[in-house]
Amino acid sequence: MIGEKSDREGKGVRFMKRFTLYLLVFVVLTLGAASTVSAQTSKGFVAGTIEDPNGAAIPNATVKITNLKTGATRETVSDSSGSFRLEAVDPGEYSLDATGAGFKTAKLDKIEVNAAQTSTVIVRLEIGNPTEEVVISASNEVVVQNSDGARVNTLGEREIRDLPVQGLNPVNLVFTLPGVADVGGQNGVAGGFVQGTEFSINGLRPRGNNQLIDGLDNNDNSITGQVYQPTVRDAYSQVTVLGSNYSAEFGRAGGAVVNVITRSGSNEFHGSAYDVISNSAFDSLTPSQKSQSLLTKVPQVAQNTFGGSFGGPVLKNKLFFFGTYQADLVRAGAVTGRAIVPTA
Repeated sequence: MIGEKSDREGKGVRFMKRFTLYLLVFVVLTLGAASTVSAQTSKGFVAGTIEDPNGAAIPNATVKITNLKTGATRETVSDSSGSFRLEAVDPGEYSLDATGAGFKTAKLDKIEVNAAQTSTVIVRLEIGNPTEEVVISASNEVVVQNSDGARVNTLGEREIRDLPVQGLNPVNLVFTLPGVADVGGQNGVAGGFVQGTEFSINGLRPRGNNQLIDGLDNNDNSITGQVYQPTVRDAYSQVTVLGSNYSAEFGRAGGAVVNVITRSGSNEFHGSAYDVISNSAFDSLTPSQKSQSLLTKVPQVAQNTFGGSFGGPVLKNKLFFFGTYQADLVRAGAVTGRAIVPTA
């Protein structure tokens, strides 16, 4: 009996070890797949050429970009034609350093990288000692993306924070873009067919849009649209809208690809606090309320959507944290009215 008990205990221990091993392998593979998908669809690209003062290509030049907020760096070397390309770059602001044998080091102080877009730069190096540095200030010129035919619009943190956004869902900012039509709700002609924000781009059906958060699927598989509604105001840094001719890596649908990018911590502590107030004191009675409900005063409603965010470094240039909080309080008073029923 003692031998049988020990044998059962041994089998139980071996089973638990195998189960733990399988579970660990599953978690590692899942996280790896998720990071791969995110890298494909929520990252940006930096590409360009390194030239000498006469416009000739400089091969084997070292190119390094540095994130201005986190200090993260990426590095590559130009090829025989002077071209370089950095893949899967986190959205944000970067500086770029380029150096080659016999040339001064050139430093671009600011490059904007957005999700699913290629930031193209042309760097001309001056002849001299590599220890000498030439700083090139960023211009305010509008940069046209010419690396592919994708039609991309990026709505940044300022637009998300400052523009009046219905329901605080940053995806509603798509209505500020050309080629976008509101076909849902009271203003549209096909309300209620998708979850969340309903819009048509380039005349395509709202069900043809692909909704992402940080490059990960956020589609309602039953009626399409957003399965999760991103309504925390200060949690997102940008909304990237790919209207047409985008890469096959996005797949799924033929309409727009809407990618909401979340915020993260940086080397500096930063935070915010806000209160979005919606109060009936600023409203007036509608003609329908006056003629049909015979109301003499506006129904009292007060809504406060308040919250904040805070983030910063845990280990400088290595580990960061960021968190948000938001609450929604609604208070409404009772109003008595009469309904007028038409007679035959």
